[in-house]
Amino acid sequence: MRLRQLECFRALMLHGTMTRAAELLGMSQPGISTMIGNLERATGLTLFVRRGGRLQPTPEAKLFYVEAARALDAVENAARIAGEIRTGSRGHLAIAAYPSLSISLLPRLVSKFSAKRPQLRAKIITRNSATVHELMSTQQFDLAVAELPLDYPTSHMEVFSYECMCMLPKGHPLASRKQLTPRDLDGVPFVTLFRGDPVYQQLAYAFSSFGARWNVVAETEFFSTACELVAAGRGVGIVDPVVSRPFTAGLVLRPLQPAISYQIAILFPTHEEPSHIARDFAGLLREALRA
Repeated sequence: MRLRQLECFRALMLHGTMTRAAELLGMSQPGISTMIGNLERATGLTLFVRRGGRLQPTPEAKLFYVEAARALDAVENAARIAGEIRTGSRGHLAIAAYPSLSISLLPRLVSKFSAKRPQLRAKIITRNSATVHELMSTQQFDLAVAELPLDYPTSHMEVFSYECMCMLPKGHPLASRKQLTPRDLDGVPFVTLFRGDPVYQQLAYAFSSFGARWNVVAETEFFSTACELVAAGRGVGIVDPVVSRPFTAGLVLRPLQPAISYQIAILFPTHEEPSHIARDFAGLLREALRA
């Protein structure tokens, strides 16, 4: 029993004549007749009889049609789903990311990505970068984004580097400067990332090299929190210019010299190839992180 035989049988049951069935399937009438004859032999059923010059389905044909139609629907549905998976309009996308990225940028990108993929189901997990790294080892995520440094295979990560900007609340006396140095910030209340973070270490070295006093008044794990502290007037700080952009509205940003670098990376599974959807989303994320 072949799929084409079932298609011919369905067309003949629905439209009643060889002529119409042949037109719909792009076949000749003898071709339809041959397919039906072969199907009858394969099933051992008499499916049609001719009465008054017209084909009439037998009771057995009507019973068989229910199952044949169900089988064809299943095949066509499978083909449709395969096409949706192939084009990336259907599937699953699981992402793990650190908070500054997953709170604002990722939801906007996932929404944009899903707009043309109504069958896409997305999952975003928010953890600190060290935990994101650990989650990727479970191979349960399509991709992840974490801050560096991380002990992760370089062949499965894509790194993005930024020069941090100094952020100040509006009206701050230093806001009129076009560029700032540690000497300008000598003794100024400062909000920074936690001690031990590479950004913290770079800042400590920069203030020391300028002979300036680094007046740390608050430490936090994430730039997003630092932005809120600065906006509330707790002090000044530094922030990456891309990922944390949504949190800097209302703040004044100025270049800082010497440059303080900040690196993040897109992480891909190490034991399997990324899905078509994951590759497409990675492209969208890549564009956003380069903006």
